[in-house]
Amino acid sequence: MALQILPYAVEHYNSLPGLRVAKDQFDSAKASEILFTEIGNAFVKHRIENTLGIVLLHNHFFLERYEMLVNYDSVAIPWDLTSGTTELMAVNASAWRFTDQGLAPYEFAYTALEVSLDRQPMQSFLLELAAILEKWNLTNILGICSLGEKSIDRPATMEFTSGRANITLPFDITPNDGNVIDATWQFSSNPSSSSVHAGPNCQGPKNGQRPMVFGQCKNRCKGKPHESRHTSNT
Repeated sequence: MALQILPYAVEHYNSLPGLRVAKDQFDSAKASEILFTEIGNAFVKHRIENTLGIVLLHNHFFLERYEMLVNYDSVAIPWDLTSGTTELMAVNASAWRFTDQGLAPYEFAYTALEVSLDRQPMQSFLLELAAILEKWNLTNILGICSLGEKSIDRPATMEFTSGRANITLPFDITPNDGNVIDATWQFSSNPSSSSVHAGPNCQGPKNGQRPMVFGQCKNRCKGKPHESRHTSNT
């Protein structure tokens, strides 16, 4: 059995909740307990932890039916799909959500590495992750995102929304900042990773190794988590 990779549809983005609502859903579902155990173990088991991460499903603002949200360098803005610009040929999906029909892309990046999700061993991982999310009713709360082969020790970042632009800046993690919401997580089986923040119930897939998770997103929509980190200006 294969998990179908769906074409882009703006509804897959617009139907996502805002950041604060997404955070409330995450907490109500006690998602962190599964994130730091079953989900983390699946990433490490399939050796996907440097390719993909987990993202808290949310949107930043409404998109028109002919738009997609595209990140270039440190800024994500809506791109017009009807513009005919040749730059659209260099846009690849960077975040996906699981649906009843398959895996749907909802955010994109310009000149980003293309992630082959329709091949093995990636398909085995996606099917296992989809089953975990469905089992714990997390399908509409957590999705996946491309990490661009970045190390877990890379510096954290902060995201904030200004008008119809989402901007990413370097960020020095401040765990006691009540306005910060972790919304993207990367896993590692290396307990010595210096920048990793592990969940209290981490359990390892083998040899006592634990999947480690850190949040790198602060949403400046005056809100809270993302893998960079998000802040909100409302």
